[in-house]
Amino acid sequence: MKVHYLMAGVAALLAATTAQAQTPVPVPTPVPAPAAAPAPARPAGSPAVLSPVVVYDLGSLIQDSLAGQDMSNKLKAIRDQINRELEPDQRQLESELRAILSSSVQESQSAAGRQRQEAFQRLNNDFQQKQERLSQVMQLTERNAIDAFNKAMAPVLQQTLVARNGLIAISANQVEAFIPGVDMTADLITRLNATTKTINVVRATLPAQGGAAAPAGAAPAAAPAGAPLPARPPAAAPKRP
Repeated sequence: MKVHYLMAGVAALLAATTAQAQTPVPVPTPVPAPAAAPAPARPAGSPAVLSPVVVYDLGSLIQDSLAGQDMSNKLKAIRDQINRELEPDQRQLESELRAILSSSVQESQSAAGRQRQEAFQRLNNDFQQKQERLSQVMQLTERNAIDAFNKAMAPVLQQTLVARNGLIAISANQVEAFIPGVDMTADLITRLNATTKTINVVRATLPAQGGAAAPAGAAPAAAPAGAPLPARPPAAAPKRP
């Protein structure tokens, strides 16, 4: 009966590992908060309307601007790199687990069989810890990239607001409805493309495990795993002209 319980536990681990294999990277992808209403894009040729309040679509700004596209491509490259780092360990786990499951009852009951199962458990635990740490690295990398994008966007947002004779700029996702003429997204993209075409995106470094301080110049520690990440940069507060 003891062997039955051990093998049942191993089988459960196989199911979990197989599920992980179907998704190359278990790095959580940021999920945007539900929007109050979709942000309607200004139709081509729609004239700008003078208004003290103007709006802009953050999603379009990232998707259509050169800086946003550059940031997204660099983040994808880092995510793919993390995938490749996890793949060898995952393949080793799957191979070892299948070997354990293919062993006979007698082999499983032997001292060597039990030691092999215990070694597999330790290997799986190490993999889970590595997976969690790389997930935190990806989260922190995304946060740093978004901060850099915000810094590049802030002066352009201010300039565009002044050019439109506006007093307040609001993210379109925070507004239930507006007429197309008060949307300055296209103007923002044009100005951002003229000033910033790339965003500096560097893979973040976490402090060494055990609480040791990170090397000089290293990025700050990541937030606890599972903390939500903004899929789009928060609206930069325009300064008073």
